[in-house]
Amino acid sequence: MGHYQRARAIAEEALTCTSADSPGRIDALLMLGMCVTETSDLSAGEDYYLRAIDLSRQLGYHRALVRGLHNLSAGVYMPRGQFELSLAADAEEHELRELIWAPIFTMAWVYWLTGQREQAADTLNDVHDVVLPGSAAEGYYYLALGNLALDNGDLDRVSSLFARARSIAETTGEPSVNVLARFGLSRYHRAVGDACAARAWADDALTLATRVEYCHLQGMALIERARSTWLTGDRRAAEDDLHAAIQILSTLQANFDLARARFFLAALLHEQGSDQADATWRDAAQAILDGDYTFLVEQERAIAFPLVASYLNHPDGSIAALSSVLVTRLNGVLPPPLHIATLGHFEVRQLNRLILDIAWRQRRAGELFRFLVISRDHTRSRDAIIEALWRDKSIDSTQALFHQATSALRRALEPELPDKFPSRYLQIEVGQVTLHLPPGSKVDVQTFEQYIQREEWEAALEVYRGDLFPNDQYADWTVAPRERLRRQYLRALLIVAHRYDQAGRHREALDLCYRILEIDPWQEDAVLIGMKACLAFRDRVGAVRLYRELERTLRDELGTEPQATLHELFRSVL
Repeated sequence: MGHYQRARAIAEEALTCTSADSPGRIDALLMLGMCVTETSDLSAGEDYYLRAIDLSRQLGYHRALVRGLHNLSAGVYMPRGQFELSLAADAEEHELRELIWAPIFTMAWVYWLTGQREQAADTLNDVHDVVLPGSAAEGYYYLALGNLALDNGDLDRVSSLFARARSIAETTGEPSVNVLARFGLSRYHRAVGDACAARAWADDALTLATRVEYCHLQGMALIERARSTWLTGDRRAAEDDLHAAIQILSTLQANFDLARARFFLAALLHEQGSDQADATWRDAAQAILDGDYTFLVEQERAIAFPLVASYLNHPDGSIAALSSVLVTRLNGVLPPPLHIATLGHFEVRQLNRLILDIAWRQRRAGELFRFLVISRDHTRSRDAIIEALWRDKSIDSTQALFHQATSALRRALEPELPDKFPSRYLQIEVGQVTLHLPPGSKVDVQTFEQYIQREEWEAALEVYRGDLFPNDQYADWTVAPRERLRRQYLRALLIVAHRYDQAGRHREALDLCYRILEIDPWQEDAVLIGMKACLAFRDRVGAVRLYRELERTLRDELGTEPQATLHELFRSVL
């Protein structure tokens, strides 16, 4: 309920009433740990938790051991930014169903904080079946889903997910869910460009966090309010909030959010040309490097990339060196995954960002990208690229065209990337160009061919939305792969049509036959299945029409006649 001082006094009194080896002493230590970690001192809280954990192991008090490890993970290691320790503390397996959701949720939250969204989503799947409807656990579950939906650009679901979390928090009285739901709504409104609404939600979150005296949440709320206030143009108020957040988080030793606050303050001061900007950036860069928080630079790349680039050649050698190390470390941080559509249309999404057509039209960046997408291992030699894209150009001009295309592609994939930063998607070395697709990336043509190889024919049909790269139909390099994919698609159609025919699903079989004949009007097996389907509906006219159209096509274009089986069926219909 946020009455930390009263809770702490009662817990300290409980310690005097329990023996040194009693379960009650462990419960009191856990309570004291929560009180101090959430209000004042992570180190003191860590000490309480470790004492409780050691005593739990000695007494075999398993429930308290699970709680102690989880509290250590969520209350100390996570805010301190020791994410590997946080995951390790919550990884111990147990069978206490009513407690299992908390460690799983914290692990998902750590994955989300550090930009590992696929792992976060996979971990959340394990939570769904163990949370009780209307419980605080379900509130945390909707919070995590909302944050992932926001990061993935699924904006239609975001506000409803956070609203459900907030409703549960207000019913149960759970302060953390209540505050975090308001953070989420503030982030959502920032994402859709409504800075005033974002500030209102952040202000509400700060009021709640202050009321319950939860210091870490206060610091986080101040950061969120500063970001939304910055968007409204009130830079002075944003700066004040960030200074206040730094003061709270420094006292608490919440190093991860402290690094975030210093980073945003450095960016804000740099934007204003403040004489304090350089020193603030030095502190922020050092905190990011010390905590191994380079993923933060990736997550905030729209702000971070230009900021880091501006300090690479700073007169102060120590600042330039820190910035250079950050750039080097950034190469080890995976960029957002790409979702690439190639069948029936061409589209590339980078999380919630659709890469616009205008970016692909710049200096044949799109053509180079598409060529690499369908190449083996997404790699081609410089000579192969020139032969495919600029066969009709002079040798003297192809080098400039190649450089322009790779530069434009680099810009299309990472528009915020400064010139001095290496691309994490595109690698050019020793006459080879490689397109790196990060984990979690999806290419529909690869998915289609995987289904074909596994003989999952119906799944393959769901993926195939049309010919490969329809806007490149006159490009020679697309002809062979397009025809290969079309043949695989026709094979899948025919196999599934046979299955539907045998299962008596005549309507679906007939629909697939028409799809086959649109592409291959000479396909006799499709006509046979189609005629049988028509007859199942007592549509003799439809069956005759299918045969007559095939007969005319074969006679006019191939100088032959339908197979005997078809002809016999046709005669029986007549």
